[in-house]
Parts: sequence; structure tokens; C-alpha cells
Amino acid sequence: MRKSKVPSKEIVGNVNKYESYREAWSRIKLAQENHFFLEAITIQESIISDRLISFLSRPESSNPLYKKRNGQFPSFYEIIEHWRSEFSDVIQSGSYPDLIEAVNQWRKTRNEAIHAIVKSDPGEPTQPINLFLQKAKEVAQEGEKLAREVSKWCKKEETRKVSPNVSGLTSA
Repeated sequence: MRKSKVPSKEIVGNVNKYESYREAWSRIKLAQENHFFLEAITIQESIISDRLISFLSRPESSNPLYKKRNGQFPSFYEIIEHWRSEFSDVIQSGSYPDLIEAVNQWRKTRNEAIHAIVKSDPGEPTQPINLFLQKAKEVAQEGEKLAREVSKWCKKEETRKVSPNVSGLTSA
């Protein structure tokens, strides 16, 4: 069931991508409002990965990101590491003193949140559901901020000519 509304204005450019993002952001909002935090987290990772894959795959990159032999793009971790290799300097963006590290830390907490509902050491109880939900909520809230910041950063960088290994500087 579609969660986003049909746009009232004509869309210029990649209409399908635009529609997908409208739907994704609508679902993130509804998922968080209805306490479906794992759905929100999953969509947030999809947005972050999509924006980074698009940015890191650009032809002018000194080391473009490519699909693996199996036809799949690298894992979320590998995408982040590729991003880090393109920018030797820290990327300050929005309220994040190091955007790449913030995304990497969120990746780790995302993994914990996704597995925490039933995963525990053998013979040990799982964490209480209320604690699980609170942690998942926090991860979803941070993931929304990061998805927006990564999207904003990629858009800003795509409008500039970026020299690899020198973040924030334009080439002449």
C-alpha cells in the first residue's frame, strides 16, 4: 500500500527515483510514529547506501565504486570504507564533526538494534522488550538525521568538482 501522496506538481528528472524517495520518507515517518523502528532503520540504511553508491560510483572519481563479481554492490561496511578512502580528511557536515565516522557508528548500532529482538547468548535471556524498543527508537531517530545529512552532503558535493582525498575543496 502506497504511503506517500501523488505529487501535485510535474516532476523533472528521474521521476521513479523521486517517487521512491517520497515513499521511503513517508514510510520512515509512519514507521516511527507507529513504533515500527526496524522498518524505519532498514529504509534509512537503504537511503544512505543509495546516496553513497551514487556518489562513489561517479565516473570522475579516482577510484569509482563498482559492483562485485556477483553483480551486487559492496556491503554497507565496504561502502563506508570506500567513502573513507576517497576523503582522507574528516568530513564535517551539519552537526556531525565526522560524518563518515557517524555513519559507521550508526551502522554498528543498527546491527545491534536489528538483531536485539531475539538474539542472546546461548542460555541467556533476551533483553526486555521495552529496552529493545527504546534502543531501536534511538537508532531510528539517529538514522533519520544521518540519512538526511548524507543526502544533503552528497547533493552538495555533486554540484562541486571534488578532488579525491581532499574533502571540502574544489579543484580548479
